[in-house]
Amino acid sequence: MFFIRPHRPASLNVWPVFVDALSTVLMAIIFVLMAFFISQVFLVETINTKDSEVSSLYIQLRALEKDLEDAKKEHLISLEKITSLEELIKNLNTQLETLTQALSLEKSQHAEQRTTNERIKTDLEKLEERLKQLQDLLNQAQVDSSKKEDELKKLQLALQSLETEQAKHQNSIKVGQFRSEFFAQLKKILGDRSDVRVVDDRFVFQSEVLFDVASAELGEEGKKQLDELIKALKEIGNKIPADINWILRVDGHTDKRPIKSTQFPSNWELSSARAIAVVQYMIKKGIDGKHLVAAGFGEFQPLNTDVANLDRNRRIEFKLDQR
Repeated sequence: MFFIRPHRPASLNVWPVFVDALSTVLMAIIFVLMAFFISQVFLVETINTKDSEVSSLYIQLRALEKDLEDAKKEHLISLEKITSLEELIKNLNTQLETLTQALSLEKSQHAEQRTTNERIKTDLEKLEERLKQLQDLLNQAQVDSSKKEDELKKLQLALQSLETEQAKHQNSIKVGQFRSEFFAQLKKILGDRSDVRVVDDRFVFQSEVLFDVASAELGEEGKKQLDELIKALKEIGNKIPADINWILRVDGHTDKRPIKSTQFPSNWELSSARAIAVVQYMIKKGIDGKHLVAAGFGEFQPLNTDVANLDRNRRIEFKLDQR
């Protein structure tokens, strides 16, 4: 008679699987932290560069202000010279009229006064020559004054341009600081999702998160995701000073697969309609429309040209920028 060995259930060893999963999660967390650290270093370098540019513009601004002040002084001196010459010409014209009257009177008198008349005539010619010279000086002074006014206008325009550029650089630096805080809040709220990611200075949602295929109508899940973004935008918007002109750009993108329907004749219409739908929803939720811009790029700004990854090109991008 054979002995039958009792059957033992096979043990399930889950420890290696758990260790592999834990290693994968830790590597993903380390990668996200490194990416965030690198983006912060890049932002600091950008801000330092902008500060240097602002300092350079400030030095140019002071130099132009000094040139402008010198030009104003020269312009005032020219005006004083013109006034003095005009007064002198007026006096000479008065003298000329007097001498002309005297000449007419002398011509009607006796021949004995011809010598006097000749002398008066000579003086009159000299006065006329002097008057002509003074008139030439007046004309030259007017031309110089006109040139000074033109130079003054050019300096004023250059000064205004530099002030505008300086304000733009300062706004760019301030908006960049708030953009970093905005992205940090969004990453914290949305977590590590493969369909929501940061690309350069933009926050990217895959279209499937917000819309159904070939549709520009926001789904309920997409609205929930936008609600989180809107909440973060309101918090940042309240912190941004009123003198900073900022906007949130909403860009719609598609892949290169053609679409042609009654509602969307091409990808241009689809991408634009999706961007507009997002903006309209954000306005409905309390975001001021003056801080929003909607744009459609169709399939012409792809992230990937690889056929296997065309779905990554179907996206909605958000960028906090200056106006």
